[in-house]
Amino acid sequence: MPAVRSRYRALIACGVLIFIAVSLATINAKSPYRIDPAGILFGQILSPLQAGATTLAQGTQRIWTQYRDIRGVYTTNTALRTRLATLEPLPRRLAELELENRRLERLLALRRQTPGTAIAARIIGRNSNPGFSTAVLDKGERDGIRKGMAVLTPAGVAGRVVSVGLGVAHLLLISATTSGVDALVQRSRVPGIVSGTLTGNCRLKYVQRDSDVRVGDAIVTSGLGGIFPKGQHIGHVARVAVRDDEMFQDVEVKLSAEFTRIEEVLVVARDDVPARAEPFPGS
Repeated sequence: MPAVRSRYRALIACGVLIFIAVSLATINAKSPYRIDPAGILFGQILSPLQAGATTLAQGTQRIWTQYRDIRGVYTTNTALRTRLATLEPLPRRLAELELENRRLERLLALRRQTPGTAIAARIIGRNSNPGFSTAVLDKGERDGIRKGMAVLTPAGVAGRVVSVGLGVAHLLLISATTSGVDALVQRSRVPGIVSGTLTGNCRLKYVQRDSDVRVGDAIVTSGLGGIFPKGQHIGHVARVAVRDDEMFQDVEVKLSAEFTRIEEVLVVARDDVPARAEPFPGS
């Protein structure tokens, strides 16, 4: 019973409110210029709510606009970072290409000055053992390289080809102990043989004790032996020593070519002396 009474009370209250609302609407319709105290009261009550709703709507609009702008800036920054990551290595690559271009220009100048057949090659491997210093070239028999060809750099003599495969060749550096290059002192024309030592230096061997050799003298190829063109720079005299019990001078040679920094070389065959064609073992 109490529940039924509460239900009827709610229905009666709703009916009363609806009746009042309809009555007010009817009165306003009949007298549009009549002051409506209830309307004014409701307007005053609802005014703060309307102002709050308006402020909330404006704030939401500003937040959305800011979010949209931030999102646009983020997208732009992401694109710029990607672009920057792409462009950042470019100066280094350009610098590397510039250095390579300079090296190749010097190699081309050497080619113009060197008689005979010449083939440009790159060093793709090294063995820095002082007793048997070698390097691997990226050109081989199919490129025209043969065993016994001289290997030059713009700075000076590098060595000679000792074995050849189809696409690679092995270079014995002039600094190896098993290497020997016929040479002479450019100023005094004193002959000798340039060979490497276990310490990584080179010496001009078989120089008579009374020969005219001085520190700073340039050492060049003599043209003998049928491998190296005449007059190619090898290095300069770094030290001269003469022992009382020796018939030869001890002449130390500082090589002009720094083999650890060589990247490109010129493989040369003298036209007047054919190079021997021996394949690389196992090919």
